[in-house]
Amino acid sequence: MTKPEQLSLFEETRDAEPALSDEEIMRVLCDELLDEGEVAGPPTPLEMLASLRGINEIEAADQPFSGVLAPYEGGLAVRVRRADGRLRQRFTIGHETGHTLLPGFRQARQYRCSGEQTWLERMCDVAGAELLLPRRFFAPRMAAGDFDLDTVEDLAELFEASVEATARRAVALHSEPAMLLVLSDRHKPSEEGREEELPSRLRLDYSIRQGDWPFVKPHKSASEAGLARALRGEILDGQGSIDELCAGAIGAVRISAKRYGRDGRVLALVRRAK
Repeated sequence: MTKPEQLSLFEETRDAEPALSDEEIMRVLCDELLDEGEVAGPPTPLEMLASLRGINEIEAADQPFSGVLAPYEGGLAVRVRRADGRLRQRFTIGHETGHTLLPGFRQARQYRCSGEQTWLERMCDVAGAELLLPRRFFAPRMAAGDFDLDTVEDLAELFEASVEATARRAVALHSEPAMLLVLSDRHKPSEEGREEELPSRLRLDYSIRQGDWPFVKPHKSASEAGLARALRGEILDGQGSIDELCAGAIGAVRISAKRYGRDGRVLALVRRAK
């Protein structure tokens, strides 16, 4: 007789609390794990929390994907991409720990990859954020500061997280409509093969929106008089416009934008102008 598979913690919680959304279930489970680990504040000891979920080996490896969770005879092992920085690897450890809360993690290897996300990967990203940047510690600190990249940078250092992951979290937990724009200096897809003929522009890679905003168009180029100033090294902190990136006009917004790294990547926090 085949032994029935044990329910995952996610399935047990869903059965016990059917009114909760999938994201809420993941938050409950991550809160319980933080309590079990007696985490008193940032930075989160992610390796310790992973060990509580049976992950007894975490190593960096040369691999194309950000992370992988693999069962083996002695337990569970996580491999993080060696080329990623330590801060990004910390999010990956949280993400892979999230897999242990979900069905099927012992039956097959679980990979964290770029590209279109499955439901499973979305849930693990929820876990990554909840464990790396726990709302119980993050939200009050973010609320106590200004909604700008200076505050985000301070919190990223405190929580030992990347600025980009911290900015995403700041938008998700902000009490008012807010948005994160991530842009890079590049060509749009339709210009492939003509890169030498056409100049690159600062274009939108993706956006994270909280609250009521019009659709923001990927690959659209930023105004040279607006966000493109950040690409040239200017730190933006004040009123401006991002209407050129949106499907509908917004009007004046408050923008905090800065260039990060050497590859022409710009982060912009946006909120309604008051």
